[in-house]
Amino acid sequence: MEQKKKRPTRQQRRSGLIINVLTLIVLVLVVFEGKSLISLFARENIQERIQREELEVFASANLLDTEAKETENQETATDVSSEAPSEKETEKLTEAPADSLGRENGIPDGGETYMDIVVPEQAVALDDSYFEDAVFIGDSRMEGFRNFSGITRGSFVTAVGMELENFYTDAQIATSQGNMLVMDALKNINFSKIYMMLGTNELGAYNMDDVKESYRNVLNDIKTRSSSADPIVYVYSVIYVDEPLVTTGDYVNNENVDTINLKIMELCKEEGYHYINLNEVLSDGTHSLVSGASPDGIHLDQEYCGKWLDYTKTHYIPTV
Repeated sequence: MEQKKKRPTRQQRRSGLIINVLTLIVLVLVVFEGKSLISLFARENIQERIQREELEVFASANLLDTEAKETENQETATDVSSEAPSEKETEKLTEAPADSLGRENGIPDGGETYMDIVVPEQAVALDDSYFEDAVFIGDSRMEGFRNFSGITRGSFVTAVGMELENFYTDAQIATSQGNMLVMDALKNINFSKIYMMLGTNELGAYNMDDVKESYRNVLNDIKTRSSSADPIVYVYSVIYVDEPLVTTGDYVNNENVDTINLKIMELCKEEGYHYINLNEVLSDGTHSLVSGASPDGIHLDQEYCGKWLDYTKTHYIPTV
């Protein structure tokens, strides 16, 4: 007769249940690679666990924030080479784009092509005797230079409102013989150096190429009055303005100053004249006149007329 199986005792059933639970726990640990147990003992709340898991996912997908990426790039660059760049490599890294060269020094965009006609700085400053045979011709800005810079030598043919258009028509030069045309006043002066500043009153011109050609004609005629067969011709840049102070018209602005200066540079290149870039010392580095240099935004005060003279004394063409 077959013997009946014994019914498990309560203790046996409890032990079996424990074994089943432990087996289930082991299976969970295997499936979740131990993360659930670690989370349990770390006692992280649900929100913290979600945030941590999101960060892990984003990091693995390269979607971390920009700061983390930059740090990673820096670490990678350091790993590639721990050596300092050579001198040539440093120059390449700091080299400015070609289209922005000179902007901080008052050279208009596009003027880089004509840098060979820009008068360089010389190691030794001139004294006023250099201007003994020089004539300074120009508008009210040049007149202010005569009155306030402290220059003691040289001849001046200047007038408020002088411009290329009225150069041959208006008797605007005051002399002991009465008012004269510019060309007539030059007959009484011996000069072999010419310093020119015109263009401020032309800032509203519609065609700057016409301004350039008028400037060319004026300079050619002035040269015929020189006591030298080959006078040195210096052409000053048109000085920037302090736009918020200007009340003479919206056309008197620094964009137009750059436009006309580029035409003047082209003219100097074509004719072999020398361009004196006053904006190197009179601008604020952003293509504007230094703040406080002018009471009306156009005409310089005494201090900055002095800077103009100092710059002229260190920017000249040496003679043999």
